[in-house]
Amino acid sequence: MTQSRSIKVPEELDHPLFFPEKETTLEKERYAGWSETFPFEGFPYELLYYNNVEAYAPWTKGAMHVKELLEIWKGIDSECSLLFSERKVGQTLGLMKQGVGLFLTAVFWMHGKPVALKDFRVQIESFNNIPVNMDERLSFIIARPAFFHSYRQLSELFREFEKQYVKFMIKNKKSQKNV
Repeated sequence: MTQSRSIKVPEELDHPLFFPEKETTLEKERYAGWSETFPFEGFPYELLYYNNVEAYAPWTKGAMHVKELLEIWKGIDSECSLLFSERKVGQTLGLMKQGVGLFLTAVFWMHGKPVALKDFRVQIESFNNIPVNMDERLSFIIARPAFFHSYRQLSELFREFEKQYVKFMIKNKKSQKNV
């Protein structure tokens, strides 16, 4: 049985939406390798990385994992859609936080980097394969995560990002064949 340990939220991940407290709990043994079965919330691999704890670094094989992250989003997307259609807006915040975290994770990992919430806007400026006006749109979503318009915007960002991801994978397969 794995034990949950309290772990400090590093400066790189300090963000009130995701970490209102300065500490969180994590079962570090679970993240020694990759598994799609873990609940994907709270940037566990990055928490360990920035705390200098040895663990799997999925961003080193980021493009490979992005497809799985996009699949996880599809489940969150349909749950959010259902809750908004039933006017259960109050129940969407947790899912939206998870969705935003997943989106940032997919974007950073595809570019071979661990997520850094601190100054993420500056970092994503150097990324090539991202949706148009992503930083402004993310700022809107993060400021009002439980709003329907934020959900629509996040859904659209995922749709656009998935297209970028497909192009990225096709381009990389061609460049690997030319080597």
